[in-house]
Amino acid sequence: MTVSVPRVRVLLLLLAALLLAVLPVSEAWARAGGPPGTPPGLARAADHEVWMLDQGTDLIHVLDSRDGLDIERAVTIDLRADNLRGAGFEVPTGVTTVVPHMIEFDSQHRYAFVAATAGRSTIVIDAQAKEVVAVLETGPASHMAAVTPDDSAVWVAVIGSGELVEIPLDLDAEEPTFAIGRTVDVREVLEPFAEDRGWEFPGFQPVCHQFTPDSREAWVTLGPGWNTGGLFVLDLETAEVTAAWDPEVVRANCGVGVNREGTRVVANWSGQVGAGEDTEGEWYVFNAHTRQLLRTESSRGFDAHGVRFTPDGRHLWAVNRISDNGLVIDARSFRVIEEIDDVGDTPDILDFSPDGARVYVTQRGPVPRSGGVHAAAGDAPGIAVLDAATREVLEVITPDPVWSSDRALLNDVHGVGVRPVGGDEPPLRPSTHALDRRPSVVDVEVADLGPPLSCHVVAAG
Repeated sequence: MTVSVPRVRVLLLLLAALLLAVLPVSEAWARAGGPPGTPPGLARAADHEVWMLDQGTDLIHVLDSRDGLDIERAVTIDLRADNLRGAGFEVPTGVTTVVPHMIEFDSQHRYAFVAATAGRSTIVIDAQAKEVVAVLETGPASHMAAVTPDDSAVWVAVIGSGELVEIPLDLDAEEPTFAIGRTVDVREVLEPFAEDRGWEFPGFQPVCHQFTPDSREAWVTLGPGWNTGGLFVLDLETAEVTAAWDPEVVRANCGVGVNREGTRVVANWSGQVGAGEDTEGEWYVFNAHTRQLLRTESSRGFDAHGVRFTPDGRHLWAVNRISDNGLVIDARSFRVIEEIDDVGDTPDILDFSPDGARVYVTQRGPVPRSGGVHAAAGDAPGIAVLDAATREVLEVITPDPVWSSDRALLNDVHGVGVRPVGGDEPPLRPSTHALDRRPSVVDVEVADLGPPLSCHVVAAG
């Protein structure tokens, strides 16, 4: 029996429709390969790794979902300054601790890019081999290294210098190399734009940024203090500001997200924290094409921080660090559909399993290495794992505790990244990587660490 190609297509469409009718949308999408626009293999990749950045110990713990996310079987990547120097990398002079703060992968998850605030660097890691391949001195308080959707560059928000630093990429090269390219001085490009409109920005330090799907523009928040926020859009080809908002109206100083279609952008403001009575945070919704501010809403909590769209693009999650709660927001109407009372202890940054079924939310430690103690200190440093459907905390994954000489717990988990793994990639072996032993006691007193580092500093009144 011969079946014509058109008939095969019809049958396939009918099968897909039946699948969507029987299964929950997110599950059906995951099995079928994702909704339109899903990167190849992303929704199919049920297996994944969770990269936990412990900025209090300069270690990254990589957990494999195929091992049940067991911390005892995690591969540990050692980013301590002495270890990096011993491996032949040029770590900036005077750096004793690097503080791995935020992480992003390229679109095919070949490399991880880690912004290290105290290390004044962006660290590049071969994501499959779990090996450091480059340490680039991007500047003081290198806060976030974000990869453009087309993998043509990494842009690093450097709070200390007030710059956006480019790292051009050619990841298809036989042996990719990594070096610093252009540098954009935020004050230089934003101040004239603001003066023409009669605005006065309280600061010009970039904090977080995300890109439009065509990789042409970056939406950048300013800060990091609650009273030094703002938002602007940078054309990445010309390095010119194409849009900004009155900083008295849009005070965004934390996370920013762009939906999959590139039509809506969400940015958030922590609210007033650490300077008298705390106030609730805010989140803002913009039309990416018309630049219109569509909504300004309360975060319904204190110290609003991480925001992220779900893999299927249907929802936006946002968390509040001080009040330990969060919101689930409809990504089409931007109405709050649920408020979660408990998202873990000091919920900070979040990411999702590739199928969207699990939410991984970092929790801070009692000796935070970034941000003011009031805004960022927690009691159970690690990652809270939530069921995305029930919104319940299933477990909290905590790294091996590391204590100071005066018995203070130094672990401080901030960044998290989820990396899908293919069937041909072997599971992680239960060992540490480039690390002779995992330190349990560090010969340092908390007082010697100094105040929390410059990113997310709580500004005084």
